[in-house]
This record gives sequence, C-alpha cells and structure tokens, in this order.
Amino acid sequence: MQSVSQLLDQYKIRFPARMEEKVQELVATGMIEMEARSHIRLKIAPGIMVDHLPTLDREVQQPISSQLRERFSYAGSWQDLGEHLLDPVQMSELMHRSHFREWITGMREHRQDSAPALYPDNQLSVLSVISEQDGDYTLLIWPEEPAEPQVWRYQGQQEQQFNDLADWLRWMNGIAT
Repeated sequence: MQSVSQLLDQYKIRFPARMEEKVQELVATGMIEMEARSHIRLKIAPGIMVDHLPTLDREVQQPISSQLRERFSYAGSWQDLGEHLLDPVQMSELMHRSHFREWITGMREHRQDSAPALYPDNQLSVLSVISEQDGDYTLLIWPEEPAEPQVWRYQGQQEQQFNDLADWLRWMNGIAT
C-alpha cells in the first residue's frame, strides 16, 4: 500500500500529463493554446507542522490524523489545475466566508444525505476547493472517535465518498479504490 507521500509524489509527477489534457480541453472550447497554458500552474507550498485542523465550528479544532500529518509535512497548500488543497489558515478563512456558509446551509436544506446534512459543524472541515463560485468542495468528515477522517467530494451535482485521505489520493491518481 502506498503512503500519502508516495501518492502525492505520483500526483505531482503526473502534472504534465494532466496539464496537457486540460490544455486540450480548453482549446476545444475555443481558447488559444498559449492562453490556456498561461492559466495552468502547479504551486506547492513547503510542508508545515500541524497539530490540529479547524472545523466549521469556530470553537472546535480536530487533532490531526497520521495521514493528514503526512500530507501537511509534504506540502502546506497545493494549487494544481482546478484543485486547491488548503493549508489550515486557508481552511479557516474559507469556512467562515458567507458564500461558503450559504453553501453549507443549502446542502443542509436541500440534500438530506450530504455530509453537511448528516454531520454537525464540529465534524466537518474543508480539504480542498475546486470552485467556490460553483460550490465544488472536498470535505473531511471527522469520526467521533480518533481515526482517519473520511473524504467527501462535491462537484456539480455529484458526490463521492472516500474512506480516508489515501483512498481519495489513489482516486486522484486514477488508481482504482
């Protein structure tokens, strides 16, 4: 079984191929290739030490799990094509923006089986953002007992659930989970 660091290495190594796919997708919509390339960057901040992560409940922070500790040791934040894996400060800032809070409220009111509808604020954190404007986020679902959190991804009307961070990273790398 690959470690979180190995999965992140693999994801980073695959960036050029993923970038080419994205460029071709943008060119197919009418964008000039040079312009498409100018919008695509890989930005990986240096690793950081993290003990706790913020939750939607401003008063509660969850202790970091071993997989998440490894992820943050590898990179603070990670911006890649349309995916932005947040650092703890960015997580906290995003979770308290009105636009995000409205998304949470909407999910609770209209999607009964969504993570925001099923779990209280103290069990929810944001792992990544695909599109704030479209409400495309990846959430961490903290268990009541200390263990690895689940990862639930929302993009468009689609929801995907993963057992943990490593499971999600395998999926991000195109490895069957």
